[in-house]
Amino acid sequence: MKHVFRYLVLFFFLMDWLPATYAQNAVSGGGRTVSGRVLDGDAANAGQGLPGVTVRVAGTSLGAATGADGAFSIADVPATATDLQISFVGYRAQTVPVGAGLSITLVPETRALDEVVVTGLATSIKRSNLANSIATVSARELVGATRPVTLDAALQGKIAGAVISQTSGAPGGGLSIQLRGPSSIAGSSEPLYVIDGVYANNESYENGRSSNAFTAANERLGSQSVTTNRISDLNPDDIENIEVLKGSSAAAIYGARANAGVILITTKKGRVGQTRLSLRQDIGQTTILRKLGYEGFTPEKINLIYAGTDPAVVARRQQELAALAAAQVSGQLFDYEQELFGNRGLLSNTNVNLSGGAERLRYFVSLGRADEGSIQKGLGFVRNTARLNLNADLSKSVDASFNVSYINSENRRGYNGNNNNNVSVPWLLAFLPNYANLFPDANGVYPDNPYLSENPLALRDRAVNTEKTNRFLQSATVNWYVLRNDNSSLRLSGQGGLDYTLTDQELYLPEDLQSQRNQPAGLQGASRYTKNQQLNTNLQLAAVYTRQAGAFGLTTQAGFARIASLFGDFSFTQGQGLQPGVRTPERAALRTLGQRLPLNLVDRGYFVQQEVNYRDRVVVTLGLRADQTNRAADPNLLLYSPKASVAVNLSSFDFITDKQTFNLLKLRAAYGQTGGTIPYGAYFSSTGTTQIGGLPGVVNSPVLGNNAIRPERATELEVGFDGAFFGSRVTLEASVYRKVVRDFLFPFSLAPSTGVSLISYFPVGDLQNQGLEIGLGFKAVDQPNFQYTEQTQFWLNRSEVTRLVVPTAPAGPGFDPYYGRNYLLQGQSPTRWFGPDATGALVAYQESQPKFQVSFANTLTFYKKFELFFLIHVKQGGYNSALTRQAYDFAGTTRDWSNPAFNPDGSATTVGQLRANPATPDQGFIVDASYMKLREVSLYYTLPAFSKAVQRLRVGVSGNNLLLVTPYRAGYDPEVSGFGTQAVGGSQDLWNFPSARRYFLHLNLDF
Repeated sequence: MKHVFRYLVLFFFLMDWLPATYAQNAVSGGGRTVSGRVLDGDAANAGQGLPGVTVRVAGTSLGAATGADGAFSIADVPATATDLQISFVGYRAQTVPVGAGLSITLVPETRALDEVVVTGLATSIKRSNLANSIATVSARELVGATRPVTLDAALQGKIAGAVISQTSGAPGGGLSIQLRGPSSIAGSSEPLYVIDGVYANNESYENGRSSNAFTAANERLGSQSVTTNRISDLNPDDIENIEVLKGSSAAAIYGARANAGVILITTKKGRVGQTRLSLRQDIGQTTILRKLGYEGFTPEKINLIYAGTDPAVVARRQQELAALAAAQVSGQLFDYEQELFGNRGLLSNTNVNLSGGAERLRYFVSLGRADEGSIQKGLGFVRNTARLNLNADLSKSVDASFNVSYINSENRRGYNGNNNNNVSVPWLLAFLPNYANLFPDANGVYPDNPYLSENPLALRDRAVNTEKTNRFLQSATVNWYVLRNDNSSLRLSGQGGLDYTLTDQELYLPEDLQSQRNQPAGLQGASRYTKNQQLNTNLQLAAVYTRQAGAFGLTTQAGFARIASLFGDFSFTQGQGLQPGVRTPERAALRTLGQRLPLNLVDRGYFVQQEVNYRDRVVVTLGLRADQTNRAADPNLLLYSPKASVAVNLSSFDFITDKQTFNLLKLRAAYGQTGGTIPYGAYFSSTGTTQIGGLPGVVNSPVLGNNAIRPERATELEVGFDGAFFGSRVTLEASVYRKVVRDFLFPFSLAPSTGVSLISYFPVGDLQNQGLEIGLGFKAVDQPNFQYTEQTQFWLNRSEVTRLVVPTAPAGPGFDPYYGRNYLLQGQSPTRWFGPDATGALVAYQESQPKFQVSFANTLTFYKKFELFFLIHVKQGGYNSALTRQAYDFAGTTRDWSNPAFNPDGSATTVGQLRANPATPDQGFIVDASYMKLREVSLYYTLPAFSKAVQRLRVGVSGNNLLLVTPYRAGYDPEVSGFGTQAVGGSQDLWNFPSARRYFLHLNLDF
């Protein structure tokens, strides 16, 4: 097997050369010069020359790029050449007859049939020839309508096959993206991010906020500290387009790390032509999307809550009745939800970019600043970015690109989410009656909270939870065309990149906070300073050979990739028992220091791929990748990822005579395998520390490693149909898939008699995902003064454990089954909720995955100057384990708490009391999380060039997350994931920070 790639490379190259010996040269004769001009068909720049457009002579390697005025000229065009192919990113490609003095207008087109998408590590293909369903999100779709919180938030409702959940509504976001169902049970189902060829870091760093004295701080999956995603560091305005390889059949060429799909991000590049300066300024405001509401107190309600004859209960009842009466007399009844989450935060986003260049050198330079306030005072998110992208033609046969970016961000997130140490603002709010006065006195002293162990106003105003990040992203690509003639080319490509992230975290609870005064004597007050560093590097070398052999276009690529991560490099200083007014841990009574040296995790991949294109009618692709990793017991073990696909474009055959009606009729099928990553340390048994005779020693761990561990493997088969009709005014894309994750890893419990408790990771079963994705586009109206385009996407996924070698066990994080848990059970979905019935037996309840999702994107253009856009996103089904409402029900503050209800025995009670203590979890905690959201809406007015300096002025208003329609009343937002990016068990509502509504004014200037 070690020599398999040597033979495969030889075989694929022979496939290219042998047909050529029997095929005549496709290009003969020549001597003509073909020239013309390409014009911009965008309404804002209509009639202007479009620079940087690629013009190629069909069937040859001849071509040119248009200059600053859109002009091009190609010499020595063979006499047999008949067509020119014109393409440009973001515009619909065209094929026109060869001629002189041509005038060609390119029209912008979202998801154009002829747009170029990635199919290999060093090659791309036209969408009309694509055999996979690859989602593309353009710059216009990302930031053309409104301003998203983060890049991943901008993808919500725009990718069929994706379930995107919000881990926190706090500034800076926090989202979980899952493509085509869960790809792991114990691991993450987050996709791999590749930014301009850099394998990017998207780790979430657990800071310990949710534990006493912050002792749970580390990098761990299933965080309850509602951490941010590192992808939030990217400036969405720098993005040119995003390609989403949703399944293994598309992502197989990335091999290991691609089990959960791949998201490819390409940033903007300079274009040939005069220098262009663009300024974008957004000013806005954020408010809470929806309040939970609050039911006030009456003497009758207090008597119900504090019912009983116990002397302590009687005394408390009298105390609360007296407090209510006093507040009613003084008029001091407070709306604490408004006080804590009613702030109107200022939103400001500024972006300046400079682009241009000549034939030999193009550049793109950008500076950006996002300064986002919050619905809670004192919180916010600030991000500063700088980017330089260069593309250079170093010679006739060598070109290169360089991408450099720097990001500096600060995230003030506060204290919210699950309550493990009684310092969560939403948790404290639930138990706070409106007649309690917790505001500070004239001296700024906050009173104690008599209902829980912390005053939420003091926590909001005085506690600190800040994360600061400095990040560098760099990549470089060099292409050397060793051979390039009329019908063949050989390109050697080298690409390298690095992603360095330094994150500083600070947590601080002053010593005089109520929760800290309840700590043991001498340990009041806590602070923690943590530094996390991570360095990702990658290197890729590839050879790409293309040949036109008669009617066959042959493309071969082979290469090597190395991806390395210095992971887990962190240190901290933690202190308990702080001196008054001193927040540094070095002077604390109890100091704890910790450091973990980085782990050097290295993956190596070898890949080969062959594509055969028969006249754009039949396109067949075969590929294979093999990976090695030092996370395995044998670092030389090769793990293979094959792929195969075929696309048959029926509309290119002669029997389809009406080409105007049937622009595209394509059948496609694709197969592929990908691998997951092996958790570090899974193959060996670690040791613990102890004291032996006063000296340091080691002890055996009760957890065994597994030296036979292998990565989880995902195998996917996808079939589909693509169609375009009536001049591409109607488009259809439909896909069905079946993805099987074999030998998924999970802890394996052992009998106590063995002397150890479990094996850390063990292949315990198989997981299947099946789904359907449909995209339907209409250009319903196309008149000179009015255009209307609508794009509908529909998708669903069903999961099932098809094989299991261990007994039924809880899957993913969670609490008592009374609140609902996910379980591993053969024949059931791992994301289905289970709970005990009246007898205590485990029974199945609803599914946390949605039944289906659908989105509607609508664009209306009036008089080529006004543009109205809105995006509606619907999720049907999908149930949350909702513990947030339980806290309000226990406290008696739920908005419908006093509504009449009846116990199972027929006795009268209230809705709040019944939900707080339901007979089964399905009655109180497993809640329908369906919704309809107005994700985005915008209205812009565009003025074309009205002076020599200002080429375009665009002004507009927009909103993000404006409207929520849902039956879900158990929390602030049904779109929630209380355990971060956990693949299974994340759909838990644990007192999360409320979602926000965002409004903007926009000003865009192009000079």
